[in-house]
Amino acid sequence: MDQNLFWAKKAKGTDGSAKWLPLCQHLLDTKFVIGMLYNHYLSEHQRQIIENAVDGGNAKKIVEFIGITHDLGKATPAFQMKKSYQGLEDLDEDILEKLFLHGFVPDDYMDLLSSSNRSPHALAGESLLKKFGVNNDVGSIIGGHHGKTIEYEDDCNNINDFSENYYYEINSKNNIHIKWADLQKEIFDWAIDEVGYDGVEDIPSIKSITAQVIIEGLLIMADWIASNDNYFPLFDEVQDTCDYEARMHEGWLKWFGNDSWNPEYNHDSNKYYQENFGFYPREFQDRIFKAIDKSQNLGIMIVEAGMGMGKTEVALSSVEQLSQKSKCNGMFYCLPTQATTNAMFYRVYNWLTKVSSRNGDEMDIQLVHGKASLNDKFADLPHNTDIGESLDEGVMVNQWFTGNKTAILDSFVVGTIDQLLLLALRKKHLALRHLGFSGKVVVIDEAHGFDSYMHTYLCRALQWLGKYHIPVVILSATLPAQKRAEFINSYLDKHTKESKIYNDLAYPLVSYSDGNEVKVIDDFAPVKQSTEVSVKPFMGDENDLLNKTKSLLSDGGVCGIVVNTVKRAQLLGRKFIEAFGEENVEVLHASFLDTDRSKKEKKLLSEIGKDKNETRPKLKIVIGTQVLEQSLDIDFDVMFTDLAPIDLILQRVGRLHRHADNNDKRPNKLKNPQLYVLSMNTNYEYESGASFVYGDFLLMRTQYFLPSKINLPNSISNLVQKVYDFSIPIQVDDEINEKYVSAQEDYEVKINSKKVAASTYTLKNYSDMQDSLIGWLNNDSKESSGNNHSYGDEGLAQVRDGEDTIEVIMVKRGAESGYCLLGDDNNDISVLIADGNYKKIKELAQNTIKLPRIFSKIYNIDHTIDLLEEYNRQNLSNWQLHPFLKGSLGIILDDNNQFKLDDYTLTYDSNIGLMIE
Repeated sequence: MDQNLFWAKKAKGTDGSAKWLPLCQHLLDTKFVIGMLYNHYLSEHQRQIIENAVDGGNAKKIVEFIGITHDLGKATPAFQMKKSYQGLEDLDEDILEKLFLHGFVPDDYMDLLSSSNRSPHALAGESLLKKFGVNNDVGSIIGGHHGKTIEYEDDCNNINDFSENYYYEINSKNNIHIKWADLQKEIFDWAIDEVGYDGVEDIPSIKSITAQVIIEGLLIMADWIASNDNYFPLFDEVQDTCDYEARMHEGWLKWFGNDSWNPEYNHDSNKYYQENFGFYPREFQDRIFKAIDKSQNLGIMIVEAGMGMGKTEVALSSVEQLSQKSKCNGMFYCLPTQATTNAMFYRVYNWLTKVSSRNGDEMDIQLVHGKASLNDKFADLPHNTDIGESLDEGVMVNQWFTGNKTAILDSFVVGTIDQLLLLALRKKHLALRHLGFSGKVVVIDEAHGFDSYMHTYLCRALQWLGKYHIPVVILSATLPAQKRAEFINSYLDKHTKESKIYNDLAYPLVSYSDGNEVKVIDDFAPVKQSTEVSVKPFMGDENDLLNKTKSLLSDGGVCGIVVNTVKRAQLLGRKFIEAFGEENVEVLHASFLDTDRSKKEKKLLSEIGKDKNETRPKLKIVIGTQVLEQSLDIDFDVMFTDLAPIDLILQRVGRLHRHADNNDKRPNKLKNPQLYVLSMNTNYEYESGASFVYGDFLLMRTQYFLPSKINLPNSISNLVQKVYDFSIPIQVDDEINEKYVSAQEDYEVKINSKKVAASTYTLKNYSDMQDSLIGWLNNDSKESSGNNHSYGDEGLAQVRDGEDTIEVIMVKRGAESGYCLLGDDNNDISVLIADGNYKKIKELAQNTIKLPRIFSKIYNIDHTIDLLEEYNRQNLSNWQLHPFLKGSLGIILDDNNQFKLDDYTLTYDSNIGLMIE
């Protein structure tokens, strides 16, 4: 076989010259890379899954065989006659001429095959392997290495239905047909020999779906690395050989960062906590540490405990314990929102620095959400692609892993829950995500913060994590028993009705599986420090609220006002700024520029956070939406809240008298914690925004069971279980009961519709899989299987329920027709952007904001986008020339900070946010 006849890669070099890579060289590159990834990237846990699934042992050999045959489908005329995408006509013609001279195409070879696109090379490779006797468990991995497996086994009939794509000539006795058939068999036999098999009969079966998915992900990863000419350069047009050993060594070292993490095991909880957190564990933390130490095969652990109990330290210490016991080599720590994720990143970073220093290892870490670049700590970490550097105490970012699809593959990842939910979304390149999760301990924090739509994805993700035997730690302060049971049952893939899962009202409570047995720790010592909060209904309007606040803060103090909608926060914000002055009022919600919101959060943390750098202000009023309950470790002297479901009220009240070291600084009339609940009334009639967001059913149950005093943390579980145990009735008069029954019916219809909507995209139940990956991603809707296969906004929208939103970059008109960033009115950046200034472009790209939802309703979203696209073509067309800005839409505010869109006027105020009229 003349290896130089057939190509795998063609591209234009940086100097404009034609470059290429022979097919067999790429196959050898990929075999080498996948073998090295098997040894140095996979965790021992993942290797064990594969080894247990491969008949006859030597799992690495079958992995390398898959690597060296993955592009067998390129040894076909359908692929070899493709023209290059970059217009390398001379190289294209040269390759075709060689094919002609060696008898692979006829005299009229310039006539391209009419249906070559019907046999993509991944499908062609699987079809050829099936012809040569390779079973579907291996063949389907080859067929899916470009992200999506074939849907049906009959799809491999492609080799018969489009025979000309494989052999050029349909007639099997034609010499050209024979030449192609011989070539393909020769490459297959060469691959067999390269990995050390005697024949196709020596290729073992891969018996488990989990092993097949891991290998599929590993193949995609290996192919991407081997296809990156920064690591494995293309050849010059006249080059046909290389120094194989030097190529492999240099290519691997250019990509490879750090060896897998091998955590030390520590049986001493006191020593571990002192070394890593600087204090000795509480009884609660110590009991969990020892339970993990004694466990044989801990799978899922749910920790329910009050705010400030030290659940984060429990999670991080559990990660190291469970990684050692299960032979995992990393962690994925996820939270509901970008804000909570940002806050947690700092804590994980500090812990990881201690671990790195103690073990003498270098650690890679990723922050994964849409605004990660705004996180100062993540942005400041060294971004490194080479080995041998020990920077920033051993914690760094491996640049290769920062893409949408590769970030999850890194060792330590902090991200939003979306990244985990995508594990259960039928989406192209899903195996890559499963590869990333199947070697990490997973921590799910604030697990109460997911609606029924997201819950459906989460339960399916937990099922697959259970099949990978990945330890999962779930943290919550306010988890309904029904969700606790669903999480455990999903992970264990069973439907137990055990009383200790459903009916245990102890608090704190730890439920965990050890093998197939479910155990609980429910006899913790009583919490020594508790807070008793007075709960008072507040019936007045906005003016009454203002007057009440003035009265409460007559001697100063820090007041939090949490409302359910942005519009309500803005209305109150304007009123309170007018009364108290903008220096004493902070408004925080989702309708601020991302950069402004980030600044506001940092300011609040510095003033009223746990590790405040500034003196606690004498007077401060913070008005916000749910972002206050979800993200910030801040401390209020008194709080008002709109009525919301009980678990959210408890989260909000956790910010009231949160830090004991502030108790002596609180004004006398605020020495005792007081919670005023807005929008409550005897008619159970609620503010329209609250009804829209949460539904009246949960609001009615919350109002009914809400006591006059809440003891934190002792009241938490009892209140949550009462409100969410719908078998417990409420006793109201007939008129209210009629309203209650109707609200419950609406609630159940909404919950069921969310579950049905989620099931449209949800990955198959594991038990529905057969013996191969064929059909793994079947039944994608058009939305799920369209041309955009990224895990970007489209994928994230599918795992979060809700209407679409439109995000824009917002700038302000400059003095002389250019534009500037808001808050920097005298600095026109338009010329710098046009000139491609990287730093300024990146800064600009961070100034994003979501438009009000009125612009993205199902009936007008396309019209809105059309208007914005036309505006951008006329005013900001050069943005599309830059990678950071490509695909972005921008708006330019006028001198009054306004922008007209359709029939509306948008106005931006740095104190109030984006308003619409």
